[in-house]
Amino acid sequence: MREMNIRKVLDGDYCVGCGACTLVQSGKMKLNEFGEFKPFFDETNNPEELDAVCPFLSPKLNEDTLAKNLFHEHAKYNKFIGYNIKSYAGYIKSENIRENGTSGGFGTWIGLKLLSEGLIDGVIHARKVDPAANDGIFFDYKISRTPKEISDGSKTRYHVLEISKVMNQVRQKEGRYLFIGVPCFVKAVRRLQKIDSIINSRIVFCVSLVCGHYKSVNWTRSLAWGAGLNPQKLKEVEYRVKGPKIDTRSYVFRGISNDGDSVQKDTALILGGKFNAGAMMLNACNYCDDVVGETSDLTVGDAWIPKYDTDRQGTNLLIVRNVELHQILLKAKIEEEIFIEEISTEEAISSQSGGFRQRREGLAYRLQKKKKEGQWVPKKRIAFEEFKIKWLRRIIYRQRLKVSLLSKKAFKNALEQADYQIYRKALRFHFLYLKIIETIASLRKILLIKTKRTLSKTGKLIKLVR
Repeated sequence: MREMNIRKVLDGDYCVGCGACTLVQSGKMKLNEFGEFKPFFDETNNPEELDAVCPFLSPKLNEDTLAKNLFHEHAKYNKFIGYNIKSYAGYIKSENIRENGTSGGFGTWIGLKLLSEGLIDGVIHARKVDPAANDGIFFDYKISRTPKEISDGSKTRYHVLEISKVMNQVRQKEGRYLFIGVPCFVKAVRRLQKIDSIINSRIVFCVSLVCGHYKSVNWTRSLAWGAGLNPQKLKEVEYRVKGPKIDTRSYVFRGISNDGDSVQKDTALILGGKFNAGAMMLNACNYCDDVVGETSDLTVGDAWIPKYDTDRQGTNLLIVRNVELHQILLKAKIEEEIFIEEISTEEAISSQSGGFRQRREGLAYRLQKKKKEGQWVPKKRIAFEEFKIKWLRRIIYRQRLKVSLLSKKAFKNALEQADYQIYRKALRFHFLYLKIIETIASLRKILLIKTKRTLSKTGKLIKLVR
């Protein structure tokens, strides 16, 4: 009998919960006790396609291979951002789209644009759902077929998702679709396209969001609880509220309960709320080396560059790989529908430098650690001996691993006993320690960024005066 490799993924806690495996195995995705999606299926049925669609198996179908087949004729290759035609920073000039979207608004605009041009019949993306009627989740993949539905799917979703249900809908309903997701989900879709002719013909574009890591449903509940709202009564959430007094780098959370009570608070002031601290991060994200969705036609993220991040409305990073989408962007620029400005590959990489360090140098450390422990790990494009890692960085990577593991266990216990202090007491020292060592390691960079941002603001004020 053929070895069931996906069992290694599940036992090693490398599963990101995308749901691609259940499409070829007729299984079902369910939330586990930590608020993470996991597959459940008949393990006596072990088709070869199971390995082919899992993002953490079949290394011959890695990001480089998949992207080369798609884009090599028109794009150049870079080891950080993959194949690319051009990189841009920009925003949508429509105030409504930009204000109601994340950052510069391109995540919403691209779907609206492709629909209006008749190039797609719908957008597959995350939309709000009622947790009481959907097993406790706040967002789920839906197909939006109208401008209103597409606009309703705007904003950031730091929330686990799975694609099995919506991909079955794609199989059943003829049409051309844009898929929007995090890098590993786009990779899973690309792999599904190789074995499923219907999905291949109907998913005509893929857009990837830049990804720091995936958060469990429990992280969302922890934000509400830390802001003073009962997590069991939480009904609606927004992760990045915009406002005239809210800095573009601030992540302000808003939660609404079943009773209509509302809370709003900067997540940096909530225990475990600072995104990069890694609270309730999926372990799979510790073993991913794709930050920008290298298999996507277009990457959309935040342009974390001092030149742009002083704009409180937000500016997007765009990495273009698809010729047709590139022409659409250039035409929209000429027609003054959007503002885009070409940036260098180095600037694009710099805008996500923390993510690349965590997924390259940090990944090498974690692979090395697993090797020493004699444990199986998915084969990645990064070799464990590739980097000479400084002692302080090793401490940081070790502490991040500890925080992500402890936080999900402690919060589960807190929920079960209806006592937030269980979570707080178990993690407050670990978060503080991580913050201290990260600040020490990044002090020079922090000062440099603040100086550049101040100079950028000063330059804009001088222009206004003139």
